[in-house]
Amino acid sequence: MADDPLGDALASIVAEGGDGAPLRVCRAGVAALPIDGAAITMMTGLDRQEPICASDEVAGRIDELQFTLGEGPCMEAFASGHPVLIPDLQERVDRRWPVFSLHAQRTAARGLYVLPLQLGAIKVGVMDLYSLAPGELPLKALTNALRMADAAMWTLLDRREEYPEGLPAHEAEAMYGITDLPLHRAEIHQATGVILAQAGVSAAQALAMLRAYAFANERPIDEVARDVVARRLRFAGETP
Repeated sequence: MADDPLGDALASIVAEGGDGAPLRVCRAGVAALPIDGAAITMMTGLDRQEPICASDEVAGRIDELQFTLGEGPCMEAFASGHPVLIPDLQERVDRRWPVFSLHAQRTAARGLYVLPLQLGAIKVGVMDLYSLAPGELPLKALTNALRMADAAMWTLLDRREEYPEGLPAHEAEAMYGITDLPLHRAEIHQATGVILAQAGVSAAQALAMLRAYAFANERPIDEVARDVVARRLRFAGETP
């Protein structure tokens, strides 16, 4: 049998499991494929995303942009169940996600390849892969990327429970294995609840207000959420 280092590595990671398994999947793929970074996001809906891991800051930024803006290839990949492959982010502004495209062009990423994580009808999330050089993924690399996605999906199957309401950020990190980058969104959910009470709006509207403020002020959404939770930032409508 021919040597299959990536297959062996992925099989070992899935067998061992544990909180660090998704990040190990990302790192195994980065080491074996013509990509420079990877991120895994768990999703239970288009507005219910939790970052699990990112191999580096660029991958984390791409993930954060899509959540902050509420648009991007991860939403399409999750909804359609099909890979979304972008050979060159710098080539043009994608009309499907114009705002995301403009901001993604400010990152170092050129190629972006987003794969859904699913088992039949069960949708678990998405995996973002990026490269610093533009171009299509060669067929063999795409095949191996899909194997990465399968491995990532198996590492997430036991994580599909949503955060308990009001779960502290440090407990969320421990539960979901979010240790390498500050990507946890427990505070974002808490901030959404605060805005809901302050402005007298629905949960969806509160999240939209949070996103809009972060975008308009060019601030990370988790940073804005911390200000809301700490009451350093208030939205109109709160009753004293």
